[in-house]
Amino acid sequence: MLFINPAYEKFGGMLSRYIPVGIPVSIGVISAYLRKYGVKNIRVVDEEIETITEDNFRQFTEGLEQPLIIGITVLTAQAGRAYTIGRMYKEAYPDCTVVMGGVHVTALPEEPLRNGSADIVVRGEGEETMRQLYHALREGGDAWKKIRGITFLDDNGELVANEDNDLIDNLDDVPIFPYELFEHPKYDMGFLTGARGCPYKCSYCSQRILTGLTYRWHSMERIIENVKILVNKYKIENITFYDDIFSVNKRRVIELCDGIVEAGLHEKCAFAVQTRADNIYEEILPAMKRANFQTIGMGMETGVERIAKEANKDQTVAQHMEAVRLCKKYGFKVSLFMIYGFPGESKEDRDESWRVVNGANVGFVKFNNLIPYPGTPIYDVAQSEGRLHIMEGWRNFNSTLSITRSIFDTMPLAYVPKGVTEFELKRDIIRRNLQYYFQWKIIKSIMLRDKGVGWVSLPPNWFFKPREVASLTGMAFILGTNLLFSMLPPFVGNAVFALLKRGRSEAAPKDVKMKDRTFRRARVPKDASLPAGETEPSVSVADTESKERPQQGRAEWLRWSSPS
Repeated sequence: MLFINPAYEKFGGMLSRYIPVGIPVSIGVISAYLRKYGVKNIRVVDEEIETITEDNFRQFTEGLEQPLIIGITVLTAQAGRAYTIGRMYKEAYPDCTVVMGGVHVTALPEEPLRNGSADIVVRGEGEETMRQLYHALREGGDAWKKIRGITFLDDNGELVANEDNDLIDNLDDVPIFPYELFEHPKYDMGFLTGARGCPYKCSYCSQRILTGLTYRWHSMERIIENVKILVNKYKIENITFYDDIFSVNKRRVIELCDGIVEAGLHEKCAFAVQTRADNIYEEILPAMKRANFQTIGMGMETGVERIAKEANKDQTVAQHMEAVRLCKKYGFKVSLFMIYGFPGESKEDRDESWRVVNGANVGFVKFNNLIPYPGTPIYDVAQSEGRLHIMEGWRNFNSTLSITRSIFDTMPLAYVPKGVTEFELKRDIIRRNLQYYFQWKIIKSIMLRDKGVGWVSLPPNWFFKPREVASLTGMAFILGTNLLFSMLPPFVGNAVFALLKRGRSEAAPKDVKMKDRTFRRARVPKDASLPAGETEPSVSVADTESKERPQQGRAEWLRWSSPS
């Protein structure tokens, strides 16, 4: 089976050369799950590593079982690219089956089916649905049409959406992540997933469309085993937990920390986590410190109580400040992630958010623009306001656009609230991010390759390499130019924006509402082991470059580490 992670462009835009690539986790997890059921030949192509073209796309299918089954994961910003790849393979291999999954097509399952890029959409968590679907397709016939958790078009072109499949109750039934698939020097290997889901209802977050309001976690023993693999086999020294919320259960956190210490792993690696401010309990912090947890990140999003309430965060600015105080009391590095561009937000609100986080004096702060993802309440708000801007293929649904591109880039933001222009929103995001990065302590840490600095990881001895010096000089020029233009009076920037040719906005499709999604929870069937006599199947990453592994992991979407 062929799995594909599509990408319009390398993550980070102009900064991509210096940003470790995040592993496509969902593809890896489903690959491991299928291996458990005896699927022998799985190949992964990640466009963050190697681009699929008209010249090379056939080589990725060589040696795979026919007819082909191709799985494509779809994030919103990469949807158009996923659809292009799907059509490419369907045209070249008419008897293949293209299956798409991921958060975007879970919210908009009809989109890839109607545009001819997919045959089947897997909604929600994909392991068990994909297992059933793979074997049903291999057996032939129409049995696959009865599988829960899929959407497809029937012979008359009518949409068929089967009921949701069960979530896996015991996460330990899912094999440990197959890091061996992703031994490429660009990848950030230093991550693990200890839990899934989030029991909260923030209006801008699309996670709930995959997991509902469930929260499940791996056993302490399983996580320790995972850490040992990263430390002993891959020599990872910094590990990030990819959990949406790390500290929902206090007893679990303390047990895990005790297990890390008992295994001596706290002496070999450091850990970073993300959690909510109201889940930072003082009684867990000493245990986390003993276990060498060093960095705690929080999605604060706003420093304005009114906006936090309207975003349904169910936590206050005051709670965040208290959480910051507690973390600093016990010596943790703290990172705060902010969003500009909420509905009803004013310039005064953005200035207040900056005042709050700047006064908190934490190690790392990052500002992104709001993205109204399909499947979220914010999507409905933006649509009802008539302010939802969807470029062809959803390319502008990227929360880092304001940071990684020119302030006058012609790709418009997906949403700009009433009462503010796009230039004004971009300039505030750029100014606040660069105000942080242009601090001497940050510049020094980046130049010295401090392992704990936000996004950027410079190559060894970069200052002796003319190509790197030239690249960094060019990047610094663009960033400096952005900062300079962000100081322009709004009327000047607005006048320039009025002259730019912007992308045409597509009609906003009707999405699947999260409030309609409910889940039962079921254990994995007992026959999850390999058939008798079968050996562990081989798996390969399709790329033509060296497979030396990186010396240091840093998460692509959870960059919380901050300088001392």
